[in-house]
Amino acid sequence: MIVRLGSRDLDRSAAFYRDLLGFGEVPAPAPGARCFAAGSVRILVTEVAPGADLGGWVDDDRQGGIRHFGLKVADVDARIRDLSAAGVTVLSPPADVLGGVRIAFFLDPDGARLEFVQGNLTYQHVYAPDLAAAEAATRIGPGERPRFDHVAVTVEDLPAALDRFGCPVIGQIRHHGDPRGFLMTYLLAGPAVLEVFSFDVPVRPRPLEMDGVLGFHGIDL
Repeated sequence: MIVRLGSRDLDRSAAFYRDLLGFGEVPAPAPGARCFAAGSVRILVTEVAPGADLGGWVDDDRQGGIRHFGLKVADVDARIRDLSAAGVTVLSPPADVLGGVRIAFFLDPDGARLEFVQGNLTYQHVYAPDLAAAEAATRIGPGERPRFDHVAVTVEDLPAALDRFGCPVIGQIRHHGDPRGFLMTYLLAGPAVLEVFSFDVPVRPRPLEMDGVLGFHGIDL
């Protein structure tokens, strides 16, 4: 999997992804880009024009397209304290959430939304017990660098999206009581997971692929 991002300052992105998060830098496929290895996943950051913005991206999961990517850590509270001390924008402090995990959200230097996740999900509906069991068996130890876990995307039509991605479904978690009908469907996408958000209410359309903007450009499975 390759996660593609846009940045105004590649050196600043390297200081964030390589020096702060601890990902190894690897050769980029083209000039004007930097590439970072998060296990088998690659984070490809391409320089964009000085006047580029987020291309209409807003912090609302009812907007279509890529919402964030998530990293597994052993201690989300300690990691967020480190990021705060380094001047990183923290969007939400650590909290225990549905699915039995502890999470927090923060921004990269150009406004892409990232998540730290502590623990393994407990699915309400398991579609592939072997995949869920393999995921539950994984552990990340104290002091280990963050490990790439998932990319979250919001879709307008869940069945059509599942056909498009063509990845096996691990399980689902529904936010019962949420009037929007919020459903999270988890797919195994090679070395990572696709966390697919869908709603019973209309979603604001936005392309999954959008080059030339700050933040998320797309994902290559």
